[in-house]
Amino acid sequence: MSAGKTGSPSSQAMNGGNETENESAGTDVSNLDGIGSTSRAGGSELTKGEIFDLLKNRRRRTVIRFLRENDGYAELNDLAEYIAAKENDIDVRQLSSDQRKRVYIGLYQCHLPKMDSLGVIDYDKDRGTIELQASVSQLLGYMDLDRDGPEETAESARAWAVPAVAAGVVGVVTIGTLGLGPLSAIPAATWTVVSVVGILTIVGLQQGS
Repeated sequence: MSAGKTGSPSSQAMNGGNETENESAGTDVSNLDGIGSTSRAGGSELTKGEIFDLLKNRRRRTVIRFLRENDGYAELNDLAEYIAAKENDIDVRQLSSDQRKRVYIGLYQCHLPKMDSLGVIDYDKDRGTIELQASVSQLLGYMDLDRDGPEETAESARAWAVPAVAAGVVGVVTIGTLGLGPLSAIPAATWTVVSVVGILTIVGLQQGS
């Protein structure tokens, strides 16, 4: 983190006239009630609705992870660069000014003020600094900190399901066709149906991933 950085958007022309660009960039601009109001204390109790509203957005989850990995402190420029690089799957040095700007605007105008108003972070707009607050502990139980969120968890589950279904179908069909145990009484035609159903299930899981 370089000490000379500042998060003020005045010199970067990051004003409120880019709402359309924010939405096209995937910025969550819903539920902005309360942004700009007095922030809660860092240890304030959050309702479940507030917790899930905060965590439903990937960028806000990434903000929390980044802060936890950097001793609870970050500068806005560094945070925006990190998230932009992550979302574009490139190195920070490869980022274009537009890629940086889109993420910066979303954080500056929407996500950080929202998190600050609920006491999860202390966000100083003038200095461009973000500090994690004690209230974040209420969110951690709902987060899979090793992943990017529910989307990745579902993908992982599907990835495991495909080989599991395949192994199950192969095992059952092999035992039945060899005439082992009680499965030997099942007609061969039934095993053909089981095989087809298993294949269709595997195809369906792969298409859904």
